[in-house]
Amino acid sequence: MTKKKIPALITGFDGFAGAYLAEYLIRHNRKITGTVYNKLKVPPIFKSILSKKTLKSVTILPMNLVHYKSVKDVISKAKPREVYHLAGISHVPQSWANPRLAFSTNVMGTVHVLEAVREVMKAARVLVVSSAEVYGIPDPKNLPTQENAPLKPNNPYAATKAALDLLAYQWSQYPDMFIIRARPFSHTGPGQISNFVCSFFAREVAAISLGLCPPVIKVGDISVKRDFSDVRDIVGGYRLALEKGKNGEVYNVCSGKSQLIKSILHTLISFSDKKIMVAIDPDKFRASEIPETRGSHTKLTEDTGWEPRIPFSETLKNLYDFWLKRLKKQCKK
Repeated sequence: MTKKKIPALITGFDGFAGAYLAEYLIRHNRKITGTVYNKLKVPPIFKSILSKKTLKSVTILPMNLVHYKSVKDVISKAKPREVYHLAGISHVPQSWANPRLAFSTNVMGTVHVLEAVREVMKAARVLVVSSAEVYGIPDPKNLPTQENAPLKPNNPYAATKAALDLLAYQWSQYPDMFIIRARPFSHTGPGQISNFVCSFFAREVAAISLGLCPPVIKVGDISVKRDFSDVRDIVGGYRLALEKGKNGEVYNVCSGKSQLIKSILHTLISFSDKKIMVAIDPDKFRASEIPETRGSHTKLTEDTGWEPRIPFSETLKNLYDFWLKRLKKQCKK
């Protein structure tokens, strides 16, 4: 007998991780409703990373986090037993440019999601996606960062995530509500927009390989280290955290290893047969840069059995191949 599918809602389906989460959850017997920002379509790039079956099977609803009625209408239509709250502003430079929008979207938007769940589907299990950025600049002596580390956000985006993280804990104390918090560290993979460092490097190298631009990549500070995971591993962590985690708990989702940004760049360059130069561009340096991030996923592993599985070199090759294929297609148009 076929098991009845579990209705699951992904807010921010039109985001990078949201697409992969939908694909993953469909394979695990979920019926997916995904929200997009005020439009009934997904980004064209999704056709490159999602199967046709996934795109056809997801019920897509527009939602504006800033407006409570919009959020409640979605919860009422979807009637989810699981809610994966990924939607919001996720780009640090955007939060510096418009901190009011970042706070109204990420913080009040989360209040709206939790309030709507409490009013409409109180028994639903909710995963609220926070961020490792909430830890700020960690003391090197305290690496890898564990979940009990103090929250010291050092940019507006991180501050919004710290606020919604605490909100989610407070709401988990309401009777009959079940809320898990996830703090993902950096993640990447095919389909990530080129605003993010790995995808930017991969796109530049692919463009140079195809002869579309001069063989020079301009970079900011590549001496920093980041804990990177494959997005396909990260979304698996989200599901297991919600399915097997404990109400009110918070879980790091990370690789447990730090990658030197310079090494990431040179790995990507190694995939090309072109001689590529690297030039430092002071305009690309980011305010309040963090020297190194490295998290501990011990708690998540102990409570759920999750572990990262995809080698990061494979992730980078997949990312490079994605951009190579996409840019070739664009050239033919």
